[in-house]
Amino acid sequence: MKNIILVVTRLLVLASPLLLNDVYLPLVPKDATKLNLVLDVLVYIGWQSTLLYVAYQAGWFSWSSLCINLKHAGQWLWGIILFVCVFFAYTGITIALLYAKTHYGISVESFWYFPLPKWNGACVFLYVLYLSVTAGIYEEIIYRGIAIHQLRTLTSNTCILVLSSTLLFVAIHWSMGPGTWIEAGLWGALWAYLYIKTHSLLPIMIAHFLYDVASIYGLHEAIAHSIGL
Repeated sequence: MKNIILVVTRLLVLASPLLLNDVYLPLVPKDATKLNLVLDVLVYIGWQSTLLYVAYQAGWFSWSSLCINLKHAGQWLWGIILFVCVFFAYTGITIALLYAKTHYGISVESFWYFPLPKWNGACVFLYVLYLSVTAGIYEEIIYRGIAIHQLRTLTSNTCILVLSSTLLFVAIHWSMGPGTWIEAGLWGALWAYLYIKTHSLLPIMIAHFLYDVASIYGLHEAIAHSIGL
């Protein structure tokens, strides 16, 4: 029991920036992009980086345990292939959800706090790149890499590892609605399972980054709308 409490406490400490992030984000006006960006740098980059440093110094994880091999070209390619598969899978889900909304009035709400600003194309791309790169790095290191490394001190059961890390990943999106919970649950579970089975985090980081770029630009919805939904 003592070990369970210790691991849960560590995971909650690491998740605290994003758990609290969703408290203030709904209060920020949607057109206050610069304010949102400043707060994101302070919380997402500053706070999370500090916690990662503290966790590393405390021995909660080692960089080698994360299995991030930047020099392995095959892992970059695997990440791109994984993204393509996930992108088309969620495009299918998006089409199904929009069909249900259009024809049956069934709606699964989702909230996003970082709409595309009305800047020139290059600045918008850099904005999207920032949001996507930071998510791909920090969220995979914390909610897959470190979380599963910590959970492995309690169990080696793959189902429990996947479920536990996925629930934590869904929890940090708590204010973003059931649509986002489903999305985070699906891909959180997939990322966790693949990380456990392949012992490689880099492809998942790449797929996560590319997926977020596509999502922020609304490519799933654009494809659905192009067929009349």
